[in-house]
Amino acid sequence: MRVQYRYNPSVVGFTPQVVARWVPIFGLWGGALGLGALFFLEPIPRVRNAILMKIPVLGSYWDRPVDPNDSPF
Repeated sequence: MRVQYRYNPSVVGFTPQVVARWVPIFGLWGGALGLGALFFLEPIPRVRNAILMKIPVLGSYWDRPVDPNDSPF
């Protein structure tokens, strides 16, 4: 009886089945880290104006109007 070999593609030991199993987990962790980074960087005006204020429903939460007495102009 001959032994039949089957080709199992892998890159550095990672097969498509292993990658397919871990992608959703890494996606959830990456999304959580991204949101955590956004809220950690919230006090920086550039992050607040460029990213957070452009969120459709919640953007007005980060709108911080300057009091006319504090305005340099």
